[in-house]
Amino acid sequence: MDKKIRFEITADGEIHVKTLGMDDESCLDYVEVFERILDAETIDSSYTDEFIEAQLIQSDEVSLQQMEDIQIKRE
Repeated sequence: MDKKIRFEITADGEIHVKTLGMDDESCLDYVEVFERILDAETIDSSYTDEFIEAQLIQSDEVSLQQMEDIQIKRE
């Protein structure tokens, strides 16, 4: 999936930004750009399901690698 940014400006002036196609913390760089362009400040944020899923997969891969690196000594 290509990297995309979806934003919405509500009737009361709130700006909602969602990054798509980003499964690492590079998404935060784009949010920072929006803050500077709009002279705004983030008041609430959360990671997307896409980000969380990628982190869980990465964590599982690290755990498997660690298990493979463990040598069991039998007596």
